[in-house]
Amino acid sequence: MAELDGRTLTPGLDVIILAGGRGTRMGGRDKAAVVVDGERLVDLLLDEVSLINDLMQVVVVSTRDLEVRPGVKIAREEPPFSGPLSAIAAGLDSLSCEPSERTAILAVDAPDSAQLIPELRDALSGAPDSAAAVIEEAGGHLQPLCALWDTAALHHALRDFGDVSDRPAKALLETVSFVSVEGTGEERDYDTLEELAEFGDVED
Repeated sequence: MAELDGRTLTPGLDVIILAGGRGTRMGGRDKAAVVVDGERLVDLLLDEVSLINDLMQVVVVSTRDLEVRPGVKIAREEPPFSGPLSAIAAGLDSLSCEPSERTAILAVDAPDSAQLIPELRDALSGAPDSAAAVIEEAGGHLQPLCALWDTAALHHALRDFGDVSDRPAKALLETVSFVSVEGTGEERDYDTLEELAEFGDVED
């Protein structure tokens, strides 16, 4: 059984959803609350997350007053809007009472990304010396906000990193070994309302 600081980790998988950005390219809107095809982006992603096998805990990290469905935790990075690495640390801390063996990191503006968890899980299981499995987009660009981590390795990587404020998520990948998984397009994140209109009908 996997352990963290002398504690046995729970078999299964936790999910951290990053939803705390300023939404500058969406006119300052809260991305999580943007409604597409009648549903908020955060709910579209949570619908997909709910289908994951062995799902244990889910936390949404947001600096806004965001309401989430029952059973989903909410966390805030400190200070507010201090970047994705800070948000990951906040989410991981909120799951630390009963951590699972694996932790997925997803972004709220990539509503289909949870569908790639099975491929990431298979890749990480097949690479026991790797700390994480990460989606590689077309052109070779790594997407650290569509990734699955060994939970103990993620804790250790964040501790070793030190100050996480205003640091990109990809900085974590520079400190560990990982395996990449070819993306399918489901990892796509939508940064603007115009891009999001390609996904569905966006409410004004």
